[in-house]
Amino acid sequence: MAQVPERKAIIGMIVSMDSSFIRVDSVLAFSTANDIGILKRDKIISINGKKLGTISEYNTIAASIRFKDKVSIDVIRDKKPKTLTGIGRVKPLVTLADFKVEYNWLAVSDCKLRMISYHPQKLGKYPTILLIPGYNCGSIEGFATSYNGKIIAAWVSAGYAVVTVEKSGVGDSYGCIPCTEVDLATDIDYFKKAYYFMKSFDFVDNNNLFIWGHSMGGVIAPELAKEVHPKGVMVFATVYRPWSEFLLEMHRIQAPLDGKTYAETESFVRKMQKIYYEFFVNKKTPAQLHENPDYKDMVESELEYVKGSNNQWGRHWRFWQQIDSLNLADSWSRIDCPVLSIHGDADFIQCSAVESFLIAETVNKAHPGNAQNIHIADIDHLMSKSVDMKEAHKNFRDRDYMRNIQSHFNPKIAEVSLKWLNELRDKK
Repeated sequence: MAQVPERKAIIGMIVSMDSSFIRVDSVLAFSTANDIGILKRDKIISINGKKLGTISEYNTIAASIRFKDKVSIDVIRDKKPKTLTGIGRVKPLVTLADFKVEYNWLAVSDCKLRMISYHPQKLGKYPTILLIPGYNCGSIEGFATSYNGKIIAAWVSAGYAVVTVEKSGVGDSYGCIPCTEVDLATDIDYFKKAYYFMKSFDFVDNNNLFIWGHSMGGVIAPELAKEVHPKGVMVFATVYRPWSEFLLEMHRIQAPLDGKTYAETESFVRKMQKIYYEFFVNKKTPAQLHENPDYKDMVESELEYVKGSNNQWGRHWRFWQQIDSLNLADSWSRIDCPVLSIHGDADFIQCSAVESFLIAETVNKAHPGNAQNIHIADIDHLMSKSVDMKEAHKNFRDRDYMRNIQSHFNPKIAEVSLKWLNELRDKK
């Protein structure tokens, strides 16, 4: 039997860049850093012999440390070098009050992905939702304190189980390629494997399996559903049209919110249209686009190109080309189960009611009556209460607001999804 990897350690340092050094801004209690004596204002030189020059390097090395690993951190304190050593302290387990939280490993090749499931305390079989989040590489361990935690709690309180799985290399994942280096095909494959694996869990009612896709998760959802045939699919704040087409509309909505005039916005969009055509249609790499002097500055500022890096908008650049290549109309038309498509009128990120409308129209054309398209007037991309896009845009720039995102959760999305789920749950 393969050895089960230890859980990740909690390093517990909040850091920032200070000139060329990584400075410790604060240290969490009950953490590895606190145990070994790291202090606020220490400058981190290296961890386990690996020198650090950027926050990204710090995050990569810190994320590799597991419970019981030896830890050696070289710091500069009061202008003097100091080496602090100790053992990695285990990261606390996720909890949600009044619910059962279970941890599992999903084996994919030589990689192990952490799965975390939530269900009522009472023993039994529960209708189960596989939650597919947005594109970014955040850990599912943060769900309990985010908007995801609020909707998970609403579903579990109503008698449902919810299953989540890490993306490659995130959280407790072991032996996996970093999330920022894998492509869309890998994400889809791993969520598919998670769907099949969760059917073996003793709390799962295999006659009532559902998929929830939020944001880019709503793009993965139909790619998965057309193969695994769940009882129903729910998507919120997602897209339908080719990514290159949607992005132009997104810029037209967001640029004025950022302060551009509409004339400036149109000029910007037309420049980006040329770059997007080369990138998405002609499949040129960011490096190739960067060689064009007419594109160079915008490839750096808008595609976030850095020489030698594959990172674009938090994922590998190939991820976005694959998104654009999907024929989502074909995928949605092949789904033979009920579909709930939800749009938030205050969502300046997804920004277009056309997406949700076209999803429902496509499903219903192929399977009449299978899809519902529902609008929630005062909800934004993060399931929070916002009057309109302008207010949501302001809120997302407010650090205190974002820190307390759970307190702004709009329960209407839980109510809408539960009404739909409950109607389907007992149907044969």
